[in-house]
Amino acid sequence: MQRVYVHSGLQSFVEASGGIFVAGFLVTRGFSYPAALASFALIVLSRFGLRPLVLPLALRTGLKGTLLIGVVIRALSFALLPFVTSVGPLLVLFLAVSGLGSVLYWTAWHAFMPALTETGKGGRQVSIQQATSAVVGILAPVSGGLLLAHAGPLAAFLAIAALQLATALPLLGAPNPVVDADAALDPAVAAHARRLYLGEGFHSGCGVVIWNLALFASLGQHFDAFGGAIAFAGIAAAAGSLAMGRLIDGGHPRHSLGIAYGAAALALALKGAAFAHPLLAVIATALGALVVPMTSTAMLAPLYAMARQSPCVLRFSMATEGGWDLGCAAACLIAAAMLAGGASFRLPILLGLIAIATMALMLDRWYARRALSA
Repeated sequence: MQRVYVHSGLQSFVEASGGIFVAGFLVTRGFSYPAALASFALIVLSRFGLRPLVLPLALRTGLKGTLLIGVVIRALSFALLPFVTSVGPLLVLFLAVSGLGSVLYWTAWHAFMPALTETGKGGRQVSIQQATSAVVGILAPVSGGLLLAHAGPLAAFLAIAALQLATALPLLGAPNPVVDADAALDPAVAAHARRLYLGEGFHSGCGVVIWNLALFASLGQHFDAFGGAIAFAGIAAAAGSLAMGRLIDGGHPRHSLGIAYGAAALALALKGAAFAHPLLAVIATALGALVVPMTSTAMLAPLYAMARQSPCVLRFSMATEGGWDLGCAAACLIAAAMLAGGASFRLPILLGLIAIATMALMLDRWYARRALSA
């Protein structure tokens, strides 16, 4: 798990110094806000279409092998991004490469993690991973924002591509779980997990992707100011991670739901009210960042428990990740249509409240059923 934590920290640095700037970068290249959101949605939808490729590759290379191939392709996508200047062939190539690298990496990652985590310690281990990511998130956005603002997109995204390649190093000596060629999932469990992740994808689309673009706009489209706001938020995120895992492992998982999703609803409501006011937007971003590791731990710990109990963690991950893709893409496309029709960012952000309520209810029922069967 120590190798996993180091990799997760480096990967979080990549996401927080490069991944969060993609939509904003497209805006600075002349894309409208709706076009930038639609482009992001196309990346996510391409993942949904490419996901069937993951299983045959994992059968040949194992989960770690698939994960490492995803790392390399994602690095290539970051190297391509600076050359995207308009709608055209390079944009199509970037979207395709980004989607392929993302689907290989994240599908394998969400199977790799439950394959290594220990029963009874899943909440703590997931929360340590989330806390590591949160701490890294303090420095990474500032680095990415300053690089983009002062060194330019070519130097910035090539540096991020190199760092993405470096994330593979801690995993080289890690186990490589194999995938059973003949395993089959319980359809009811897979459907439940897929619906749960559909809600999380929609929530992430509203509260992270759309919000980050709204924050970028409210800060005058300045990469350094945007990076500074996200870094400030990282301090708040680091503070809330570990307690959530202890609640889950200590026999209080339903308490964690009330705390995590109550805070998530408050954060999203504040974002909906604050996006046009720079200072309030930074405060809302900090509260939202505090919530992310809490909701991630509250949701991923039971999902990883479901995955460990399933006949195949990879097939389980493929089912759930497909739900996330559809949810996030739907949020981005709905927001793009609203913005194109003259709406502000407020309503698309607030739509995420529906997903929060749905996920909290589904998880509460799952924990209640487990308590009855114990």
